[in-house]
Amino acid sequence: MLHPCPWMPHTLQCGHTTPKPGTLLVLLHGWGARAEDMEMLAQALGDCRPHMLTLAPQGFEPAEGQPGARQWFDVQGMTPHNRQQRIDAALPRLAAWISAAQALTGVTWHNTVLAGFSQGASMALALVHAHADLASRVLAFSGRPPSRPAAPAHATALNFFTGALDPLLPVEALRESVLQLHNAGNRVTLDVAEQLGHGINGPLLDRARAYLTAE
Repeated sequence: MLHPCPWMPHTLQCGHTTPKPGTLLVLLHGWGARAEDMEMLAQALGDCRPHMLTLAPQGFEPAEGQPGARQWFDVQGMTPHNRQQRIDAALPRLAAWISAAQALTGVTWHNTVLAGFSQGASMALALVHAHADLASRVLAFSGRPPSRPAAPAHATALNFFTGALDPLLPVEALRESVLQLHNAGNRVTLDVAEQLGHGINGPLLDRARAYLTAE
């Protein structure tokens, strides 16, 4: 179960801590949520590899109109034209947080996995787009890739998961983005749950577990 991390402020943790984790799993929640809401992902994925440590930070900003909830970037007044600018502005602080966690645990980017839902997934995808040596894999649930030309291939594997009925992320638009990433040489997959909207279900979690345990 996720519980407060004594050495990373505003962060929850579970799993292996001593003597040294073998894998660092970072969970990034969606807009208007909290780190506590990542419990399902922590329970589903936290034992996929030996000596895995799971960390779930709280979003850096309060979510307007949602008491106690957090966000990674503000969605008030957001448009397709300024969305990427807002994500880019939030990246340095989160990249620094992940680098600090890696330094404190001794886990390198080769053994770091980012998993996020919705806004958190979009942040994870943007992070590895901007930093090729930050994580070896991204598990992106209902998240959009950066609205820029597909990045050239690098070592990070990108696993997308979505619902075919998601009203916030049209599945055909995501398929096109994933195809562009594939054609650029990236290691990328897309799993679609046919009767799912904007959320996560058991079959998608099973696929995510399969990707993690295959390595």
